[in-house]
Amino acid sequence: MSTRWIIHIPAAANVQQVLGAATQRLGVPVRVVRPLLQPNSWLVQLDSLPVLSTLATQPAVSALLNAIPGVGFASPDIEFKPVAIAPPDDPLYGSNQADYMGNGTYAGMNMPAVWEQTRGSASKIIAVLDTGVLFDHPELRGRLLRGYDFVSQVTPPTGTPETAPVAASGSNDGNGRDPDASDPGDAPPPGFVCSDGSTTSSFHGTAVASVAVAQANNSAFLAGMDWNAKVLPVRISGRCGTATTSDIVDGMYWATGSGRVDPAIGVNPNPANVINLSFATSATLGSNCTDAGTAAVRLAISDARARGVAVVIAAGNNNGGPVEFPASCPGVIAAGAVQSNGALASYSAQGTTTNALTLMAPGDAKGQFVAAYNPGILGGGHNGAPDPTKNGAALFAGTSFAAPMLSAVVTLIESAAPSLSVDQIINVLKTSALPYPSGASCSAGNLFGVGGCSCGSNSCGAGIVNPLQALNQARALAGLPVANVPQSRVVSGDSTTLDAGISSSASGSNTGLTYQWTQVYGNPTTLVGTVSPILQVTAGLTNNLAEYQLQVTDSNGNQVGESTVRVLSAGVDERNFTPSGQSAPVVTQPAQSSGSATTVSTADGASSGGSGGGGGGGGLAPLGLMGLFALLRFYRRGGRAL
Repeated sequence: MSTRWIIHIPAAANVQQVLGAATQRLGVPVRVVRPLLQPNSWLVQLDSLPVLSTLATQPAVSALLNAIPGVGFASPDIEFKPVAIAPPDDPLYGSNQADYMGNGTYAGMNMPAVWEQTRGSASKIIAVLDTGVLFDHPELRGRLLRGYDFVSQVTPPTGTPETAPVAASGSNDGNGRDPDASDPGDAPPPGFVCSDGSTTSSFHGTAVASVAVAQANNSAFLAGMDWNAKVLPVRISGRCGTATTSDIVDGMYWATGSGRVDPAIGVNPNPANVINLSFATSATLGSNCTDAGTAAVRLAISDARARGVAVVIAAGNNNGGPVEFPASCPGVIAAGAVQSNGALASYSAQGTTTNALTLMAPGDAKGQFVAAYNPGILGGGHNGAPDPTKNGAALFAGTSFAAPMLSAVVTLIESAAPSLSVDQIINVLKTSALPYPSGASCSAGNLFGVGGCSCGSNSCGAGIVNPLQALNQARALAGLPVANVPQSRVVSGDSTTLDAGISSSASGSNTGLTYQWTQVYGNPTTLVGTVSPILQVTAGLTNNLAEYQLQVTDSNGNQVGESTVRVLSAGVDERNFTPSGQSAPVVTQPAQSSGSATTVSTADGASSGGSGGGGGGGGLAPLGLMGLFALLRFYRRGGRAL
């Protein structure tokens, strides 16, 4: 209980009279420490705590002091602690995610200051168009939606013996399109090699998704940028990391909940806020996204934008060449990669004055990114299929991983400033970007030849993403309070506590706010504190997947901000959970497609550990496991993947 109090006495002449009454009623001396700058307010000190049992609590002392004639109000002199977000306890955060911190590097993003304002919302969805995901990876648990597999060309399951010739692309899961967006691996069959030289799986979609949303504070691996946004896995890439125009276009329309409805597929019940595509091609037809060969993808991007969906696409890994298709299309947020010092990562597309990048995102030293991975393929007998016992993390390189950083910055801004349009958000991202440092010249590179070159606004787009400044600008435009909920989580028990006490008004203050928690998904749970910043879920989480929405109302104009947090019971499969009393979605198996499609892209940013089938960009090194092998594999493939 506080021994110091702030007492407001409107009639200054009554100060000694009030203090005398307080001393008499409390039974302990009460003296003035000093007058405050607030007119007619004094800081007073109780020399000791009251001995009467009826005055043993702070509310009891407050009631007594406020009842003294002449007292305007009496408030305890509360001790406040910093509201800064503690560094995530994920072991690779400090060592391999230095660019997330405000640590003095030029391109550092100061994400802890961003998380103090918003940790995102589970109502925001990033559609990751990629190889699918590993649903059991601990970095993605609690953050996934069911998704869909749009790979239409059929090849046998991974590991099934095949004889020459074999398809260089296709499903690798033994069927065509279906509602299972899990990644079976994209390796070729035993004895065969992909055109990029790889023989093992990339699990590229899992790596990309984890950069955006990896579970923070789970004492494992890494921390993502957005601690609440969900991932909608849209599988458009199969064997050897190859995707086709037709599958990409269908995946885009389904992800946005627009376009023609195929009864066999159905309508996506979870339309995306952001589409992330870490694929590209350097084919001539796509050099500027203006000729007939690019029309289908160009229209899909345009229609997504018309529905208010941001489209983030990796710019390409062509060692300083022009932005590749489809990142070269109008309306796209084209993502390039820089090093910590602000110099262009040597593999990144650079852009020109007429076809510039939108933004660059930093990898750590020499453009490496840490991301989720499954190194089980490095053991015998897996042939590129995932081993659930070996989910881990690895170092990667490529603009594939710059893209999900920008996607997550978009969802963070949308959670804090939902009234802004995509065009407004893109403008905020550009105007807040860090300029390229004039002193960042080409570097000599490291042992493995990964160098970097300087950029300017005429050659590399608007600059380097600056999440904190972008968020501040967006909040100023929106003028709304922010409901800053804690990160989504996986729990093993039947209860949890959700603390949103660092929510803030439009002006940044955490005073004058009112709170309202509501459960918006899952089987009913028992709640305590629904009108306070701290919600206690006291029962009902076992075998449940629940989401809770917080509305924060600002006293200024009764403006409202809201955010949502997801809580997943450890034993629940996110793909198949349906709340009791609701019907599970009816899914029919589409007819298999035997038609061919124009190959548009290869996966950009293969994982370390063989950087297989997932295409370019190339992994640099599994953390603590066969790093040199992965590096040699990456450079033998020429770094094509993003």
